[in-house]
Amino acid sequence: MKIKTKTNKRVNNAVAECRESITTSTIELLKQLGAEVGQDVVFRHTLILHNFKNETSETILADRIAYMDSRNGSQFYVTQFNDEYWGSSCFLSIDNMLRIYDEVRRLVRSE
Repeated sequence: MKIKTKTNKRVNNAVAECRESITTSTIELLKQLGAEVGQDVVFRHTLILHNFKNETSETILADRIAYMDSRNGSQFYVTQFNDEYWGSSCFLSIDNMLRIYDEVRRLVRSE
């Protein structure tokens, strides 16, 4: 059975909107902490993030975050572990993005 294009388009738009909202909110919280573009903010705990893609599982560790500006004017963030780049909000799953948002929110609340 064929799936209606309208259905897929609606879901894809909702996912894109959700990703943008989580990214923007996380960056706003980082700014509340006083972080500048490219400045690392260290998490209180190392996050263990899981990613499933193409039938393989990947584990990503993150102990810090920094936000960046892209060439087209939009913003994104990157996570790092032991000063090595590990993930970007452009490629992380929504559930991993929410875990990162929650950790940054905890940092803001503890300030």
